[in-house]
Amino acid sequence: MATARINHNAHLADIHRSMSVHQANTSKQIGMLSSGLRINRSSDDPASMALADGIRSEVRAIAEGTRNIQQTFSLIQVADGSLNEISAMVNRMHTLAMQGASSVFNDTHRLNCQSEFSALRSEIDRIAGATTYNGRELLTGGNNSLLSESTALADATNTGLTDVLVSGAQVSTYTFVDVPGDGLLTLGNGVQTQTIAISDSRDENGAFADGEFQKVRFDRLGIEMTLTGENVRGAPGRYSDGILDGQTLIVDEEDYLTFQVGPSGSSNDVSRVAIRDMRANGPNLGLGDISLLTRVDAQGALNTLSIAVEKVTSERVRLGVFQNRLQASIYNSESVMERMTDAESRIRDVDIAKAASAMTHSQILSQAATSIAGRADVDIDRILNLLS
Repeated sequence: MATARINHNAHLADIHRSMSVHQANTSKQIGMLSSGLRINRSSDDPASMALADGIRSEVRAIAEGTRNIQQTFSLIQVADGSLNEISAMVNRMHTLAMQGASSVFNDTHRLNCQSEFSALRSEIDRIAGATTYNGRELLTGGNNSLLSESTALADATNTGLTDVLVSGAQVSTYTFVDVPGDGLLTLGNGVQTQTIAISDSRDENGAFADGEFQKVRFDRLGIEMTLTGENVRGAPGRYSDGILDGQTLIVDEEDYLTFQVGPSGSSNDVSRVAIRDMRANGPNLGLGDISLLTRVDAQGALNTLSIAVEKVTSERVRLGVFQNRLQASIYNSESVMERMTDAESRIRDVDIAKAASAMTHSQILSQAATSIAGRADVDIDRILNLLS
């Protein structure tokens, strides 16, 4: 037997609860359809969101590695362009040596050949030294770096030393001589030494004033650096007169140029290539002592020049092979990104047809509940009729 109640309408309460559920579902489906995503907040599907975020992070890392490879292409092409010119000049030098080795030419003609030969040798050295990418020399074998054991660098918070460039320096340990009060700074490696005057914009303690700095160039040593005061952007500390005395800079040579082409630090995601010293007077080509002044000298130079031609060609071939290898890496990265993006889409993106169907279902149920809510007051109507 049904019971009539005034204070509580259980039917209407049940309808209100169902309406809240249907409206919440409708709102959720509308959010999915408007964003195109099945997961708009972590509560939608925490496990799937974590998986999708991990995939997205890997895709971004692979994409950045691909951009690094494109920059590597640019670097190698710069080096290859200069090597092409060096190859042409070495071949011309070989031709001049062949002319000088023939008795058809006299010593006067060989003197003219020697003049052109020397000019080509100097130009090869100039091109090798001028071939740079982002400040790094590519064809001089000067891939130098500053070791972390350098005390002047390790104690930068006290020395105020920053922006140290050593690409043009010889591999060695350099020591500072910084006598307080003399306004000079000396750097040397026991073989060569250079002294630079320090700016006068310092306080009574010999320290740079706020915001003051000085770029110091030891051009004969191939080392540049900046000494800073307080409140200089990017500066680790503050230089004061005498603070660098006895401090060291240790310069070492890197055997390879290193390129980050993947998301990790493992060997699979790091590519390395060595670019040899291509200067005519360098140890690789060894053309510094060649002379064409006599027929015997010219004949003796032929083998050396033939080897030099082969070395330049070999260097270009090796760089070309490395570039092709990186191109294959780009193709692989693009394929991996395509599939990983598809995997993320399957996890994160919404099925439009399914979401639209679910939204329509929730809307119909919500509208039905709204219609039935008016009829849920039947108990109240009966009681009012009874009391009237």
